[in-house]
Amino acid sequence: MNIYKTMYHPHKPAGIDGRKAYIVGGGIAGLAAAVFLIDDAKMPGQNITIYEKKPVMGGSMDGTKNEFGYLCRGERELEPYMECLWYLCSKIPSLENEGRTVLDDVVDFNRDEPIHSEARLWVNQGEIYSHVHDYKLDPKYVAAMNRIFASTEEELADLKIEDFFDDPFFETSFWTCFHSQLAFKRYHSVIECRRYWQRFTFANRHEYLDGFIHTKYNEYDAIILPIERWLIDRGVNFVFGSSVYDLDMDGHHNTVHGIRMYQNGVEKTIRVGTDDLVFVTSGSISENSCFGDNKTVAPTNRDTKDMGTFTIWQNLAKKDEKFGHPEKFLSDIDKTKWVSFFPTIKDYPEFFKRIEKMTGSKAGTGGMMTFKDSNWDISFEIHHKPFFPLQADNEEVGWGYGLYGENIGNYIKKPMCDCTGDEILTELLYHFGMLDIKDEVLAHTYMSTAMMPYCTSQFMPRKVEDRPKNVPDGCTNLALLGQFVEVDDDVVFTVETSVRTGLEGVYKLLGLDKDIIEVNPSRFDVRYMIERMKKFNGIKGPVKEEDLPNIDLAMMEQYKKKIVNKINGIPPYYQMYLGRDRTVPLKESVLHPEAPQSK
Repeated sequence: MNIYKTMYHPHKPAGIDGRKAYIVGGGIAGLAAAVFLIDDAKMPGQNITIYEKKPVMGGSMDGTKNEFGYLCRGERELEPYMECLWYLCSKIPSLENEGRTVLDDVVDFNRDEPIHSEARLWVNQGEIYSHVHDYKLDPKYVAAMNRIFASTEEELADLKIEDFFDDPFFETSFWTCFHSQLAFKRYHSVIECRRYWQRFTFANRHEYLDGFIHTKYNEYDAIILPIERWLIDRGVNFVFGSSVYDLDMDGHHNTVHGIRMYQNGVEKTIRVGTDDLVFVTSGSISENSCFGDNKTVAPTNRDTKDMGTFTIWQNLAKKDEKFGHPEKFLSDIDKTKWVSFFPTIKDYPEFFKRIEKMTGSKAGTGGMMTFKDSNWDISFEIHHKPFFPLQADNEEVGWGYGLYGENIGNYIKKPMCDCTGDEILTELLYHFGMLDIKDEVLAHTYMSTAMMPYCTSQFMPRKVEDRPKNVPDGCTNLALLGQFVEVDDDVVFTVETSVRTGLEGVYKLLGLDKDIIEVNPSRFDVRYMIERMKKFNGIKGPVKEEDLPNIDLAMMEQYKKKIVNKINGIPPYYQMYLGRDRTVPLKESVLHPEAPQSK
């Protein structure tokens, strides 16, 4: 983060006190947009209205309890270079520690309880996979990765990861750790995979999970609730039970004049002034989630009539090509769905004690464990206590998921997506080698399960133009937010992306006199490149001459062309010029001095 630019307080935009903002969707993207409108753009909080379908804010970042136990559908992978997220959290006061911020709470917790795993992959019903640290790849796979890195996104359009790699690649420790952590599958977009490999580099101690951040409580209580309280204190209006389905726009589809919705079942249209702003979350990966428990199966919702905020995107796409192609992401539920589960164990500490002993990590610090030989591709982690503010001392919680729930289980001979919570828990115990305590664990555990039909829809093969821009071309008062928005150089399936779309939408629509926070430029950092080269070639310690590849002199001209293309693909470094006119560094002279030049 560039402190000089990020911490600068921009001048208040002219007329901001008389403008209104309408935000559709109460997830982290919409909440972030509201914070940036108030704190960076100085819009009065009472001028902002957030419309949310559900009775609670937070979107996919949920965390709740019913009479039997707790529920979280998912977990966020957080890391230090999520610049927009931490900028947001630096503005929000801690709910527990006076004078501290949400960011302070997160940093303190990770200094005291850092994540470090020495049991990332498991096999053979309770054995740690001994080759987990072996990231050495066959030279043909390194060459394939280099081809991907050297290609443009236009050249990679609609291609899948499996178009570049054969079956053995998908058995490597590198792929197993990468895909299980981020829910990538071999048929997903190579564009998105490439962005991840460049954005996060995935080499340096990746299998130890070093550098991953967790929060003291679940993300709803740790992040969403403090933001919501901050917004309430500033007069922001929250309208629950609001299902928005379309926007009224001018003939060129550039300016929003109305927001169509059902409010508690009653159809209405909110009129929007030409100076007002509209921020729309254009889809949610947790849309149409269905739930199950110990004795019931979480069904798969295939209904296409009510798709929540996806419906808005679909209707916008019918109006104009610039709003993208939602069908590229939403047309194959069987390739985008997966099951998660959240056990609440009461009065039976033996299960977690065994895991702590087997891993060497106390609860909450070991991160995700993946069963490499699981037909369902199960991953699971145990949380620290308390993971919820009011969690009782005799309650323990964990979270897991299966990426290939359509497969027959190793022990439970049916697809995961057809299983009850008890059956999923039994399969988990089988992979831990703990069937001897099955009856006790089942008797003391409430299993909440969730089927999310669109959970990995954002990874489906695509062209760059299939997702709309944050502020679509020509739009004067509309910004699109969330995971289905094209953000230059950044990835999807992260909290950072959602927050960034909120920040960029506010800055762009208002022409805010402040630079947008740069996406961490790790892809240009030679340190990451060296680490990746060493890891994928099995090099330990300093690089030696014999570790370097032989150069085929006959191919030198071809190598030169590739090197030149790569160099020219790196954006210029403009930060040394501090003025508003960013074209100055592109010109040889802008001052045209009259003094003669020396000879």
